[in-house]
Amino acid sequence: MNRPNTNSQTGGKISRSPWITLAILSCMGLMAMFADTMILPAIPDLIRDFKITYNASSWILASFLITGAVMTPIAGRLSDMYGKKKMLLIIVGIYTIGISVAAISTNFTVMIIARIMQGFGASMFAISFGIIRDKFAPEKLAVAQGIFSSMFSAGAVIGVAIGGTIINNFGWHATFLLVIPIAIVLFVAISRVIHIDMDKATSQISDKNTEFCCRFIHVRRDILLSESSSTTTEYDSRSGSINKKKATIDMMGAITLSITVISFLVALQFIQTVNAAASANVPIVIGFGAAVTISLIFYYDREKGNFSINRSQAIGK
Repeated sequence: MNRPNTNSQTGGKISRSPWITLAILSCMGLMAMFADTMILPAIPDLIRDFKITYNASSWILASFLITGAVMTPIAGRLSDMYGKKKMLLIIVGIYTIGISVAAISTNFTVMIIARIMQGFGASMFAISFGIIRDKFAPEKLAVAQGIFSSMFSAGAVIGVAIGGTIINNFGWHATFLLVIPIAIVLFVAISRVIHIDMDKATSQISDKNTEFCCRFIHVRRDILLSESSSTTTEYDSRSGSINKKKATIDMMGAITLSITVISFLVALQFIQTVNAAASANVPIVIGFGAAVTISLIFYYDREKGNFSINRSQAIGK
């Protein structure tokens, strides 16, 4: 006799565990958006303390966004392979370290390194959507995802609203110091409270986390897939059997994705400084633009080959 799953629908009701999980993940999303927007009023202070130009200060935000754009689909795929909870803990841990480094940073270089580490935290949202999908019954899933998504706006509003007050009274370092204990508490809560049914997650082979992020950067998740390591399952319609395959991240695809996204976003950052007084940035913009073009051509050629292979396999079946 199969044991009842306490994390799924029972007797027309949802058990308490999914809602506790949602509360923890929502607090995590609230914290991340709160921390990211709270730093906005501190930009003038950072320009003064680090003795940087206004254009250079844009990298404080750009480094976070670029890292998040690159790591989100990769982390989503890794969570499918090695477990959502494990990857979420790793990402929250890196994010907490990044917040701590930013709080004690004394120069612009250290701040950028800290912001890159915080950029890893952006991928926690895609993994969280996958966890919510695994924990909730279909009829409650839309409500749960709506609640979680609303935390993004709430965190941004709170960060902007009180960020200026905190910076004015305690300095910009306090914006990061305030987040550190919250991040640690959430890390412990995720570790102790959130439990994922691995059998259920494996049988369903969730794609929602990687699909979620790839819609925003218009990259198919296929570019990150390869059949070589980490077990997945495939149903053979001819024999009626279930075959296990090895799957891992396609490193060439991940590198192509990274080069394309990084080059595109870096080019956009330099475009805003191209003028008569900063003509030296023109070759940089052209160089990164060429990198984007070459990466897209390589991506198209690679996808065209994959399509031909998949079509041949489908015809053979």
